[in-house]
Amino acid sequence: MKKLIPLITILLCVISCSKDASINFNQATELSDSDPNNPNPFNGVMEPITNLPYPEIPTNSYTIDIAQWDIPNNRSNPEKTTDNLQAAIDWAVSEGYGIINLPKGHYLIGKEGNDIYQAGITLDSNVAFLLDKDAILEMGKNNKWNYCAIAIRNKTNVVVSGGTILGDRDYHVYTPRSSDGSTVHDEGHLICIEGKSSNITVQNTTLAKANGDGILTVGSPKGETQGLKDVVIKRNHFTDNRRQGISLVGASNILIEDNEIHHTSGTPPQFGIDLEGAGRTNENITIKDNYFHNNRGGDIVNTDGKNILIENNILTQGEDSQYIDGPLVYWKNADMKVRNNNITMRTVSVNNWNGIIMYSNDNAKINPATTYIENNILNNCGMYMYKGADLVIKDNFMDNGHLAFLEMTNLTLENNKVEHDNKCWAYRFLQVSGSASGNTYNNAPFDIPLTSTPWDGCWIR
Repeated sequence: MKKLIPLITILLCVISCSKDASINFNQATELSDSDPNNPNPFNGVMEPITNLPYPEIPTNSYTIDIAQWDIPNNRSNPEKTTDNLQAAIDWAVSEGYGIINLPKGHYLIGKEGNDIYQAGITLDSNVAFLLDKDAILEMGKNNKWNYCAIAIRNKTNVVVSGGTILGDRDYHVYTPRSSDGSTVHDEGHLICIEGKSSNITVQNTTLAKANGDGILTVGSPKGETQGLKDVVIKRNHFTDNRRQGISLVGASNILIEDNEIHHTSGTPPQFGIDLEGAGRTNENITIKDNYFHNNRGGDIVNTDGKNILIENNILTQGEDSQYIDGPLVYWKNADMKVRNNNITMRTVSVNNWNGIIMYSNDNAKINPATTYIENNILNNCGMYMYKGADLVIKDNFMDNGHLAFLEMTNLTLENNKVEHDNKCWAYRFLQVSGSASGNTYNNAPFDIPLTSTPWDGCWIR
């Protein structure tokens, strides 16, 4: 079994702005189809929410008059569109409006901020920016390493809802970076939530074609109490984003619920959701009732998140896709509860047929918390954890799957059901200690004599 430990690196989104390249678009951007099996179908319509979650947002409403503000809505003139749209939003805020409505139309945005950053729209505190279901906000063609189509920086009580927000990945110009010649350009994001922002909701929005992530959070620096908190990402449609659907690079008290996240592909890591603090704190995050499919790297990766709940999600490889890492990946010093999820693999990944895999190394586990993996269904795949500790796996069903452990301590296995045509493949142990009871192989009791002394069972490399 291959022990792959890929480097998943997320660069801090630069907070500055940039100049657009001249462009002429003649056709609409095509998105990968939303799966009709989505348990929370969108029916192709993303209406903005009507009940605002934050009472601090004034209820008086302003619909931007695009004629008065001379705002193009025909997918042209991105610099003019950006300047005039921003002016309209800023005026509405200064007049005390809390709800700002963007009418239907196709708004091409983007202007130069500096050599590596293309600027979009920025939002202030106590604002709901609501896009008509037929409104498209698109980042225009550019050659910058970074962009934020919508930026929320050190703000509170902000809502973005409705319509479609698009990146420029189909047209992006990959100019080499002067410092090292790199053309990765993976920091182009649709919504950037940064600093000590709090009480932020993104709901009922299509987020697609980012050169980087659909949504990126970058929270408080290493060593500080996490100030980026209380964010809700709910019932959105993430598709065709190049690096991630959602990246959490420092965040606390986050709810990610009822989203469809699919066809993430283009540049590593290519996950639906990536929890990777890069020295910042990721904690108290709930990922529930989401539908993941056709994501190239995998669906969820947790490198360092603490007290993470992953619950009632569907993770499906997709008939026309192939995982690189696998559906659910975590590092041994992350801790979480993984329960009531349905995970399906159709083809093998570089990590073999593992629907849940724990990456590790020879360093000691320093997080004393226990991870719980309970009541999950794994179809055509299993679990593999190695060189770690403090793990409870109970009441899971592996259909044509397995449980495999290498150099694990304090492992608890209870009431798991494994069906497979090879007994040795189904249950594998090498230098494992802990306890086990009530586990079955092909519906028959299967004795696993784990104790406090490391034990070797059947093992296939």
